[in-house]
Amino acid sequence: MSGEKVIFCGNNPDFLDKKLTALSNKSNGSNAFRIPSLIRSGKTLIAAIDAQSCGADWGYIEIAIRRSEDGGETWSDIEIIAAPPARKTMLSDECYASAFYIDPCMAIAPNGDVILLADFYPECKGLHKRSILDKKKAPYALYNKELRPTLYDRDGNFYVIDKSRNVLDRNFNTTGLTAKYETGELFKGDEYLGNIFLNGKSPSNINEAGVKTTFGAPLKAPKRNYLFLFKSSDNGKTWSEPKDITGQVLIKADGTFLGVAPGVGITTHKGRIVMPLYVDRKETVSIYSIDNGETWHRMAGHPYAQNIDEWQMVQAPSGAVIALGRAKRYGKTPMSISYDDGKTWIKAGKTNLYAPKCQKSIISIGDYVFCSHPNSKKRENGVITVGKFYKSHGKVAGINWYSETEINKGFFAYSCLTRVDDEHIGILYESEPSSFILFKKFKIKDLI
Repeated sequence: MSGEKVIFCGNNPDFLDKKLTALSNKSNGSNAFRIPSLIRSGKTLIAAIDAQSCGADWGYIEIAIRRSEDGGETWSDIEIIAAPPARKTMLSDECYASAFYIDPCMAIAPNGDVILLADFYPECKGLHKRSILDKKKAPYALYNKELRPTLYDRDGNFYVIDKSRNVLDRNFNTTGLTAKYETGELFKGDEYLGNIFLNGKSPSNINEAGVKTTFGAPLKAPKRNYLFLFKSSDNGKTWSEPKDITGQVLIKADGTFLGVAPGVGITTHKGRIVMPLYVDRKETVSIYSIDNGETWHRMAGHPYAQNIDEWQMVQAPSGAVIALGRAKRYGKTPMSISYDDGKTWIKAGKTNLYAPKCQKSIISIGDYVFCSHPNSKKRENGVITVGKFYKSHGKVAGINWYSETEINKGFFAYSCLTRVDDEHIGILYESEPSSFILFKKFKIKDLI
């Protein structure tokens, strides 16, 4: 593995070749990993990942990070920054008795804070078992002129959690219950009643992941996807508690899934943080913040951003924002453009970047654009394709692609690019179907 560094390495031979699990240790290891995000904060690189119990898109999934303060040469030990509540854990995809996080996406706020957005599901299998999602239960209700989270009892009666954590009945009368909403604990006075994101009335004695387990509360949050946000003000050393921003940007047409497009968001020249989302129909959504991630707004006009599935964005020197999506099959890459800092989007056809159905990563440096993706009809043979913005009728209209540089041979799936320093870009990428996440640096001058 010339030039690569193993950043996250699974230790379970059920999900990764036994020869590779030998590289797993306390600094980089856990049961399984997927979905990389990589960003530079100051002079620090932060790598984020799904740390999984079973290598699937459900089960017990935490968000983990590692940090490098020397340009990716050495990395801190793995650290869990977000752990979901769990009733039972198994190192197998047969078990989904846990809430879970999935799909991290980071950005740097104008004030220097690191923003990390991730999907959060209550106990379920997410999009892999849609039948148990709560399509008819409203996740938020209007109370005192703002949307507040709802809970439901087994008879379908709904309750509202106010800003002081009090649980109110449907007539907004107090119930004597309180809820720590983002972490899920429900209380009656000092008595713990269980977790609103879990099923069941008692914890299981099966806990193969070796984490703290609990049991379900009598009131439960609707089963659907939520958008949870974390912040760090010290280059990833410490992180905030989760904050649910779903209600700020959700519309009814989104259904039970308004989710994060993994990778990174952007901060525009004007200081607007723009993050990529998508819905179950594979339509795309951009949300933005103009106050360093405190409050969030949905794109104006048409509710969807004229692209497809998991997508990523770059900004040209002129201010135009170009986004690349994930095609439904091998072929050219869908593209959309915004001329107003991500508020509205124009469908821009397809760009001559050929790739299979897979997430891509894209960053820009001046007029140059760098995109990492599989260079095959399957998820294999990773490359960085380089292009330059071009204009038509005085406006940026697309990207002319002109060169490719090999990342690896063999399996290649999700990836994330970032600028390491003035001379290098780095990539964090999946080099196996599960659990083997590598970092590699390239000299910019060699790519362009």
